[in-house]
Amino acid sequence: MRISTNQAFLSGLRNLLEGQANVTQLQEQIATGKRVDTPADDPIAAPTIIALNRQVDLLDQFQANANLARNRLNLEETVLEGVTNSLQRVRQLAVQAGDGALDFGSRQGIAVELRQRVEELLGFVNARGADNEFIFSGYQANTEPFVRQSGGGFSYQGDEGQLFIPISGTLNVAASDSGKSLFADIAIPNNFTVTAAGGNSGTGTVQTPVVTNQAAYDAFYPDDAVITFSVAGPNTTYSVTRVSDGTAVSGGVPAQPLTNIPYVPGEAIAFEGIQLQISGAPANGDVFTAVHSNPQKLDILSIVENLAIGLDTLGEGEAANLQRGELISDALISLDNAMTAINQTTSKIGSRLNTIDSVESANEEIKLFHRNTLSDVEDLDYTEAISLLTQSTFVLQAAQQSYLKVNTLSLFNFIRG
Repeated sequence: MRISTNQAFLSGLRNLLEGQANVTQLQEQIATGKRVDTPADDPIAAPTIIALNRQVDLLDQFQANANLARNRLNLEETVLEGVTNSLQRVRQLAVQAGDGALDFGSRQGIAVELRQRVEELLGFVNARGADNEFIFSGYQANTEPFVRQSGGGFSYQGDEGQLFIPISGTLNVAASDSGKSLFADIAIPNNFTVTAAGGNSGTGTVQTPVVTNQAAYDAFYPDDAVITFSVAGPNTTYSVTRVSDGTAVSGGVPAQPLTNIPYVPGEAIAFEGIQLQISGAPANGDVFTAVHSNPQKLDILSIVENLAIGLDTLGEGEAANLQRGELISDALISLDNAMTAINQTTSKIGSRLNTIDSVESANEEIKLFHRNTLSDVEDLDYTEAISLLTQSTFVLQAAQQSYLKVNTLSLFNFIRG
């Protein structure tokens, strides 16, 4: 077979380049510790490596999400702890204000601290996270949740949304709670109003309607009561009946049916946990109805502020004492409702944090499994690689020496000789 000089040179050069490529590839593998650096290195293993890397990256993102959710929940838990401490102090002040030995000036002093607590609570409910977003605004993270109204009271500007963060392929954890359910929708005690029938012809007027026993009134609620007056000569009496079935309502101590009770202007009429006074001269057949108010909700800021306003304005006297007693009782019940809602949310936060810890641990185990599998597929066997590098280097050196000898061979060398 005839081999040209050019062919011999190209063949030798190709062998040298292949040898150098093998040595270079082995050196790169040893330097990186990876047997497969590009899909061309092992087309069969490449898809598995890509899939495993994608899973590891996804788990890393889940772990980052879990850490973000934990930080948000820890911050919320800290804020709620501050709110609880503040409300507990408000409750202590409310109980103190109910001490009959206090004078008006002392109660006004309590009102001063209550207003300071309102400002403290306002700071808590409008707290921001590390990202400078409001944590209790729901989805309206850039909207201040609670705003003071010009006419008094506060309004909630956020919504009821919750931020859910994925921490695994199948689980999203709530990383926030709406300020509406936490601070704005606090149930306040049931109450009532007294209305005079349009056909009344006497001069009777209602004074100081108050709830004196909330539990008793709650048992009667939502029924209403009708007070009907009868006048026979110089004698005026009244009877109290249920609106629902017309039966007599009991009252007084000891309790007895309030039927044909002698009327004394300004004397308390008490039944089913409520009390009112009627003064003047009701006419025969005049009717007054104690009508229940619909269930209402209020924000914690207004609850505390209303208590402060009441203590600051209700002076001395029997009527003021009754109204103040109802004010303090309502405030205590509302504060307990608020703290119950906060405690329930705090418990939920604890459960979410436990879930995050559990899922995070599972993610780490799965990631470790994927990394071990990835190592088996793409990592380099150093012993084998070094042995191959030694062999490839030897082959390359032999090819270089052979090439040096071949490229000096020429027919002219013999002719010259």
